[in-house]
Amino acid sequence: MEINLRVSEVMNTPVETVSLDATCYEVANILKVKDIGALTIVGGMSKPVGIITETDMLKNIVAKNLRSKDVLVKEIASLKLISISPNDSIMDAAELMAKKNIKRLPVIENDELLGIITVSDIISISPKLFEIMKEASKIEDTYDEADNYVNTYEETTTTTEGICEVCGYHGNVHYINGQYICDDCLEQK
Repeated sequence: MEINLRVSEVMNTPVETVSLDATCYEVANILKVKDIGALTIVGGMSKPVGIITETDMLKNIVAKNLRSKDVLVKEIASLKLISISPNDSIMDAAELMAKKNIKRLPVIENDELLGIITVSDIISISPKLFEIMKEASKIEDTYDEADNYVNTYEETTTTTEGICEVCGYHGNVHYINGQYICDDCLEQK
């Protein structure tokens, strides 16, 4: 079953990294060119020490109207790195992401950065893990007194990335009545 896959079987490699002394301008350009949402920060001897995300850039550069060429990564980055072992299961990764409300986990073993795994990676491999990931999205199922599912669907809070179980579309889906359904299939119901 796909939930028993190891993180090493799903992780992305190589991982894009940046040093603590790089400018946020350099970070923005790497994110743009590579079309990714985060970079792992490496310190001395290429040891992973943190992560810098698009959100970090927005909150700490754009929102404060700072010049990205004047701000170093070490001034704004999250240096409290949450990571996972390549031998852990994707279920472990999903639970950790949900618990910590994060979207990416660097895969580290013996202080060496081996890869990165994201929410999208997990959901594309196993939409069943959406049940775990939905905790991070604050989606709740409701059951009536007879233990029947009650649809509490609200478009703004139940959308996630996954695979539609009706047509096979990969993208934004909604979890409704035990199924992952895309917008098109939802409109046809």
